[in-house]
Amino acid sequence: MPPQADQISSDRKLYTLVTQTQPFTSYVLFPRVDSVGSGTLNGSNAHRPLVRVRMNATAYGALQNDTLPSGDTFPDGSILLKEIIENGEVTLYAIMVRDRENPLAGAGRLWAELRPDGDVFYSITNRGEGCVGCHALEKGTTNDLVRTFERQNR
Repeated sequence: MPPQADQISSDRKLYTLVTQTQPFTSYVLFPRVDSVGSGTLNGSNAHRPLVRVRMNATAYGALQNDTLPSGDTFPDGSILLKEIIENGEVTLYAIMVRDRENPLAGAGRLWAELRPDGDVFYSITNRGEGCVGCHALEKGTTNDLVRTFERQNR
């Protein structure tokens, strides 16, 4: 299947999307989660030491009472962006974009880790290899591979 004209086909296009076209600074903070949390989730040491998670309006619109309804998945176009903070500075963006039709998708989404200047740390061309395994741990599979739900304040 040929890619759609607006389909993300490179790390550069993804970086442009989240910094210019739909700047992540306009996204909402993940609900009921401290804007910066510390620690790790069971089974994962990734994205440390501190994080701030944001979601675009498409992703946020899928929530009911700040959670994803049981059995639901985020719609295509949903973006979750995690800022990894070290020594008070954002050092990395971990990005998930729901795009089931994209040939670069793994588990129905694009996965990337990009530095604030756009340099690639983990490319979308890896199709989530190395990401999906951790995101499927604990309650990940019941939350459409979004483990931040496990951090929500009750």
